[in-house]
Amino acid sequence: MIGGTVSPVERAKKQLTLLFPDDPGHREAVAWASAVLQNAQLDPSAAPLRSLRALRRADRRLGGVTARYLVDAAAGTAAGGSPRAVNPHLE
Repeated sequence: MIGGTVSPVERAKKQLTLLFPDDPGHREAVAWASAVLQNAQLDPSAAPLRSLRALRRADRRLGGVTARYLVDAAAGTAAGGSPRAVNPHLE
């Protein structure tokens, strides 16, 4: 099979592990993303594309898939169907 069998969620988690090595559960990464979006006055549920762009501007190392994963996590909807805590700053 061309391209392997790594899902986008697995790719995002792998990049987050590289960017946040002391954060195995990615909680700090999600908190960082939530703070960036809050400072930009963006609701990731209502404006996912603008939120994705804001995260990538804040850290140019983020890939698109990883930024999307963080937007979903900040919105309280995790990619891959696993539940995440809802961002209390946006409620």
